[in-house]
Amino acid sequence: MARKVKGMVRLAGVTYRIVRVAVGSYSVVRISDDRDVGGFSLAPALGFETRGLDLGLLREVARLAIHTAKTSYVGFARPDLAVIDAGMAAATSAAATDGRTAAPSAASASAAARRPSSMPPAVPRAT
Repeated sequence: MARKVKGMVRLAGVTYRIVRVAVGSYSVVRISDDRDVGGFSLAPALGFETRGLDLGLLREVARLAIHTAKTSYVGFARPDLAVIDAGMAAATSAAATDGRTAAPSAASASAAARRPSSMPPAVPRAT
């Protein structure tokens, strides 16, 4: 993968360039001396590799880069909705048998029958 400059962040009066070196991996370059001072990765877990910069400072640079959108979307695996729905149904039935919740209301039962929000609402006819 080609290296791509994602942007710059400024921390404690020093400017750092954020460079994507691989999917989910970034290099941090100090602008004042054009020196690679560390790097961080986003996936599968947040990790740091310092090359001359204090680890605490590198964490702050990475945090700032993430919060100011200087990193790219990694594209994590999409969750299996069937498994999530089955788990929610099991939790609801377990809670109902314990007496913690009442039966589903008519409002929640009709939630599945709602129209998409892109469709206009029905307008009552004038009489």
